[in-house]
Amino acid sequence: MKTIGKIALLTVTLFAFGAVQAQDDVGQKNSTCRIIADKAIMYIPNRIVELFDIFSLELGSGATAKLGLRITHAAGIGAGIGPTGKIVKGFNRTYGFALDDGWQAYFLAIGKGDLTREYTIGNVPDFWYVYDGMQLPGEPIFADKIKDYWAMEVEAALLADVKFALHPLNIADFITGIFCYDLLGNDYKLLVD
Repeated sequence: MKTIGKIALLTVTLFAFGAVQAQDDVGQKNSTCRIIADKAIMYIPNRIVELFDIFSLELGSGATAKLGLRITHAAGIGAGIGPTGKIVKGFNRTYGFALDDGWQAYFLAIGKGDLTREYTIGNVPDFWYVYDGMQLPGEPIFADKIKDYWAMEVEAALLADVKFALHPLNIADFITGIFCYDLLGNDYKLLVD
């Protein structure tokens, strides 16, 4: 009798374990199918958004004078002073309006500046950035993705202000995204993980 009880208990245990394992396999297959469907549905919208991530553009006006060219924030030449009210299509998918003020001067890797951005509308972040010497990518303004350390920028202003920047990491993200690899991990998803 004890042997029959042991066999029955073993049979029930194996059956239960097999059912749980089969359920896990079905869940994994469904999860994989959902991920593939999500990537397929969001492929075109993500490529369009990433295409616009490649550049940023700021247009404004104010009592300002600026002229500058940066290869990255590690190297450039330029100077500027004065407040500017701006329309911003910025880095890290920020869009809106802002008031920029302050001054800066930089030559090659060395610079000095005191810049503010406030009275923002949209998802454009406020900041106050004071620097003296060489700018480094680990500084909070770059680490928090408020500004792009690697941006290649050109800015010119005399009452009217135009600033254009290309973002090399976003260019790489766009190219790898064509081959279904999200380099920066910023693709939009329909499903929540």
